[in-house]
Amino acid sequence: MRVCSGFYRWSQHYGWHSLTERIDEVAAGLARAGYAYFEGLLDPLEGEGDWASRWQTALDRHGLRLAGAYVHALLHDACVQAQSIETILARAQLLRPMGAEFVNANPQPTGARKTDKMLTVQAQGFARLGAALKNEGLRLVVHHHLPELAENGRELRHLLDHTDAGDVGLTVDADWMCRGGQDAKGWIREFASRLEIVELRSSHEGIWDETLGDGEPDCRALAHALAEVSFDGWLMVELAREEGTPHSLDLVQAHAHSLEYVREIFGVPGQILA
Repeated sequence: MRVCSGFYRWSQHYGWHSLTERIDEVAAGLARAGYAYFEGLLDPLEGEGDWASRWQTALDRHGLRLAGAYVHALLHDACVQAQSIETILARAQLLRPMGAEFVNANPQPTGARKTDKMLTVQAQGFARLGAALKNEGLRLVVHHHLPELAENGRELRHLLDHTDAGDVGLTVDADWMCRGGQDAKGWIREFASRLEIVELRSSHEGIWDETLGDGEPDCRALAHALAEVSFDGWLMVELAREEGTPHSLDLVQAHAHSLEYVREIFGVPGQILA
């Protein structure tokens, strides 16, 4: 297993649209916290100002590698699916020089329940995108938040049931699973052959904690489930703040504490670039 830091807490701190301008500070902070890998954002990598070069320069300067990148994938609408795939592919081609291995794609929500037809179109789109990314040496992994977990994971299950394991892998975000009434351990066991990433974040009484630790979901139980299926993918520390989240540590300290916790609970050795 390898550990990477997710982008979200860093984007909360520096600003979603300012992350590229501050990427050197992010990379420096990650290095001080002990990380070797980082999940970035796919959307900023193509645009004016050679943003991909900025990311690569900053990561190289601080001895980090891009594990992969996150994107919202609008693939349930047949009218725009082809353009969405083309855009994602164009940006994804900029990832490989930074060492990236995956694109972590969340189905674009609509604010309402997707129809069966939308889900069919969406699964076809993920299959096409996954096959195209494979040709670029990248693995497509489906991410989820709460909407995809509604109705006992109706949308997420449909996507996995209607795509090939060779084209589309799975991210289990254990915190969102917990909040969505799903058992992350059950999903880990059921979809072990497709599991690529497990995202880790802790809560107490429904409020995100400042660091990863003993709380909800139970990381010790997750570690046991991952050992059962001989998981050898990515563990992602994806911290986040909301109203009520404690604030006693700075960003680097919070990520360093969380990394040490992962090493202890999941038995992951020190960071070594592969």
